[in-house]
Amino acid sequence: MHIRAAAPKDAEAVARLIYLAGKSHLDVSIYDLMFRGVVEEKLQKLAALFTASTPSFYHHSHYLIGEVDGEIAGCLCGFNEGLAGGNLLREALAEIGIDRAEGKAMYARMQPFYRVNPGHYEDSWVVEHVAVFPEYRRRGLVTSLLEEILRLGRERGYGCAELNMLIGNEPARRAYEKAGFVAVEEKTDDEFMRIFNCPGMLRMYREL
Repeated sequence: MHIRAAAPKDAEAVARLIYLAGKSHLDVSIYDLMFRGVVEEKLQKLAALFTASTPSFYHHSHYLIGEVDGEIAGCLCGFNEGLAGGNLLREALAEIGIDRAEGKAMYARMQPFYRVNPGHYEDSWVVEHVAVFPEYRRRGLVTSLLEEILRLGRERGYGCAELNMLIGNEPARRAYEKAGFVAVEEKTDDEFMRIFNCPGMLRMYREL
């Protein structure tokens, strides 16, 4: 296994991994709610966010890649919400062609997700989009990626880290607990349950 910083050339593979991260153990991905169209069109939008000039938390500069025998096997990202979310995400979406009307429609579609998303603390290092392709799972890659992204968070002066995960993904929860995270908040929503067959999300936290 080899871990390295991501680059724009990784966009196609990372888009697939981000989509898988949004799907987790479910049949439907968060990105099926966020974007319209067939899966390939959604992957193209994720790849465009990854290579956009606007450095939202989808931008390649926030990501680490895990390789096995030279092939991309997994990824994750680390960022601070205040520095990579909010307005930067809106700018990145506009950059890739999401106009005002579609932005409003997307916001309306995403309401069930927003109701279960615990958000992030202002001063935390956020770990997001943790995913490994199925053929590379159970090799310790998530553990190695988490160790490296948490090291980067410490280097950048953050005192705590957090991540949000979909309730019911027990293998992921065990991996996060092994890395020192503990569950500190749970949010559920009936409509989210109807769409995803999942009650909601957990916020997990650890000190760095």
